[in-house]
Amino acid sequence: MDHTASGHGVSRSGNGQSIGKRALRALQDHQWLIIGALALASIGLGIVGFRNYCAATGQSRSFWDILYLALQLFTLESGSVYGPAVGWELEVARLLAPGIAAIAAVKAFALVFREQLQLFRMRFVRSHVVICGLGRKGLRLARELRAGGRRVVAIERDEGNDHIAQCRDLGVVVLPGDATDVEMLRKARLGEAACVVAVCGDDGANAEVAVHARELARWRRGQPLQAVVHITDPQLCRLLVEQELERRHRDPYRLEFFNVFDIGARSWLSLHPATTGPEGRPLPAPHLTLVGLGRMGESLLVQAARGWRDAGADGEFHVTVIDRIAAAKVASLCHRYPRLAQACRLTALDIDVESPEFHRGDYLPAQDGATAVFICLDNDALGLAAALAIQPRTRTLGIPVVVRMTGDAGLATLLRGDEAAPGAPPAIQAFSLLDQACRPEQILAGTHEALARAIHADYCRHQRERGETPATNPAMVPWDELPEHLRDSNRDQAAHIGVKLRELGCALAPLTDWDESLFAFTADEVERLARLEHDRWVDERRRAGWRPGPAKDVDRKISPYLVPWEALTEPVRDQDREPVRQLPRFLAGAGFKIIRLNRPSAD
Repeated sequence: MDHTASGHGVSRSGNGQSIGKRALRALQDHQWLIIGALALASIGLGIVGFRNYCAATGQSRSFWDILYLALQLFTLESGSVYGPAVGWELEVARLLAPGIAAIAAVKAFALVFREQLQLFRMRFVRSHVVICGLGRKGLRLARELRAGGRRVVAIERDEGNDHIAQCRDLGVVVLPGDATDVEMLRKARLGEAACVVAVCGDDGANAEVAVHARELARWRRGQPLQAVVHITDPQLCRLLVEQELERRHRDPYRLEFFNVFDIGARSWLSLHPATTGPEGRPLPAPHLTLVGLGRMGESLLVQAARGWRDAGADGEFHVTVIDRIAAAKVASLCHRYPRLAQACRLTALDIDVESPEFHRGDYLPAQDGATAVFICLDNDALGLAAALAIQPRTRTLGIPVVVRMTGDAGLATLLRGDEAAPGAPPAIQAFSLLDQACRPEQILAGTHEALARAIHADYCRHQRERGETPATNPAMVPWDELPEHLRDSNRDQAAHIGVKLRELGCALAPLTDWDESLFAFTADEVERLARLEHDRWVDERRRAGWRPGPAKDVDRKISPYLVPWEALTEPVRDQDREPVRQLPRFLAGAGFKIIRLNRPSAD
């Protein structure tokens, strides 16, 4: 009983806050209309008030004289009248009119000098996030970052963009202009920023932002500038990540690329598994129907198939792909991922989602292994229409339907009322792509961050095998609890990957053959790279203010290992050798493999 009452109280509070926000937004949207209405009310009350006052004092005034006096109330020139003849109408008018005039003047001043005021505010901005492009992705990021307390500066070239007002209401400084203009980036104080995110909607524009950001960060001191760039083409995104991982180590600029479809597919399969049951166990013979093989559909298919393959389940994973040119798209995807057809059984059906053939749903599996229908069409309305068209048959067969939606508003909200009660047939569910994929913790992490986390996890595992505990080694804590300077150490190690690979004449390449054997370093190469890693670690520690001492003390930044490689014991050297041996596995988890450009050198 108490829990139920409490829940109702929270609901009422939430509704009250929501109503309050809507009311505030309505006031902001119609503020000039309200000001105008109050101004007319002031004039009307002034006319009535002056007419009554003149009649009571025996003055003969024409209507136009009285109107002129009422208008003068806005400039404080006609309100100096006293005595019992002053009625309440005039009292209200001579107070309301100057107030309305002052408010209108302040708002007009703010509109005229908005850019100058924003540039003045920029003088005091430090460690902020610069967002280039206020499309749907940019707005979502700005909202999430502000909710997390981050300072945000946005650049948007379209001054008519409706998202600008929303961002300014959130406290975002919005600069109108072209983000590919280096002077615009200087105005956003990119040199003082912690991060720049390019989501302009065009791969070329985003890449240009990245180039200019690198130039502006050339003389940067302290923490490197992180640039996060959205690339629509997943293959291009992977190739650019590969090139960036191979760059030099001591660069005051760290570039990360991301793709909302790859991130969205991981979130989708986490929320709506295609091959596992409620307890996370692989299903005996899952059957997925995938409608639409665009970029989102490709990412879903590849990640679901690889997850099934890596799980090592005994049954067969069957995927039915429906698209207007499904056969051609499946053939192209299998060419890019040679093991895809071995990881799952693919059936390609060339069917238009608006055709009677699709609406009949004869292609839907009737066996118990059917897991879900994933609808991944780019058009929200078309995707919802396709889901509703096959809903009678999916309900009969007991197959859940998940529809890709751009955001959590609009058509996605229509599906919430369709949630089925416990034990009822599955309902249509919405997957909000931008809400799931445009989260700062996912986008700002990037490949370097993922590798840094993997390095730390492997370090903790290695320390546990040696019998260490968090009590004896304070660094053996989850990543989120790790002190920032130790996180930076892991990030520094991840950024050093390119140096290590060039030392051996190696490079990175996309990993598309999932059965390919992992790269293996020779014993001599492991020793060379371990020594190189130790030298990097010593240099990084000394720059951070650490000094040698007899016992490790994280708080005082003392370490007994700040010595040459030759002075280390073998167990301590193994702590540098193990991350080198695990490097191919770390990179494979991020979708990359190591290739040898030269023969291994013999030392």
